Amino acid sequence: MEEIHNEERGEGRNSNRSYKRKKQSIVHYLIPTALFISMLVFGGLFLRDFLEYKAANDEYAQLEEHIVVEEEPKEDNEGNATQESEAAKEKIDFSHPKFQIDYDALTKINSDFSAVIYIPALGINYPVVRSKDNEDYLHKTFEGKSNFAGAIFLDYNANGNYDQSNTFIFGHNMKNGSMFGKLKYFLKEEGLVNTNPYIFLCRPDGIYRYRIFTYYLTTTSSEIYNDFEGDDGYDSYIHLVTRLSSYKDYQEGIVDFSTRPKLLTLSTCSGPAGGQQRFYSTGCFGRNLLTFVLV
Repeated sequence: MEEIHNEERGEGRNSNRSYKRKKQSIVHYLIPTALFISMLVFGGLFLRDFLEYKAANDEYAQLEEHIVVEEEPKEDNEGNATQESEAAKEKIDFSHPKFQIDYDALTKINSDFSAVIYIPALGINYPVVRSKDNEDYLHKTFEGKSNFAGAIFLDYNANGNYDQSNTFIFGHNMKNGSMFGKLKYFLKEEGLVNTNPYIFLCRPDGIYRYRIFTYYLTTTSSEIYNDFEGDDGYDSYIHLVTRLSSYKDYQEGIVDFSTRPKLLTLSTCSGPAGGQQRFYSTGCFGRNLLTFVLV
């Protein structure tokens, strides 16, 4: 009887060892399989993103033949050309670039074409489109192709004439720096804005030049997205955005706000996708906003 029990216990131990070996074998099989699947998934995502970026970059690069900007070198007191910037000194104005823009060609490509935005300090140079609902161009390029880079677009409440008290323009914060992906450099590189503190909007009826006076991070629930009315509303808005500003070198008094000049506000995502932070160069989600004043 004792031999039978010992034999049963031996069989039990062998069975347990066999089960453990099978379990270990399955685990050893699953780990490399899971790693392989992960590599395929992430590799596919990387390839998808790469192709999307490339497609968007290629499209906008082709549009550059219709948008030519020639920067003019500054001249010193003796009339000699110089490349040295004296951006911090407002007494010295910044040279006006020479724009050669084929507005008819851009309008033919997209009837929603509104203007060309050019930011010299960041090398941002894109056509701007009118948006019917602020989602139309989130994932559609200027040529109407599906792409997560989207386009630079006007707030749907904007009339397209840029004659409102405050006009909003939106664009994605792309990882490769395209679209409005470079706006964050104003926060990262102190003094960068002073190399050329202007934004240009080019339209068939003329060139609009805006002076940057504030930029900061905020959230989608910020008051900066609210409309304002009248002189008191305008003054309160200016007080709000200058109070929030990260632009430390801005010299108060450069812009005469008593005349209530027109404002331009750029907004892009800042931080993890789906978050509430925005960069306001007045920071997805928060927004990065830049606010500019027409001068």
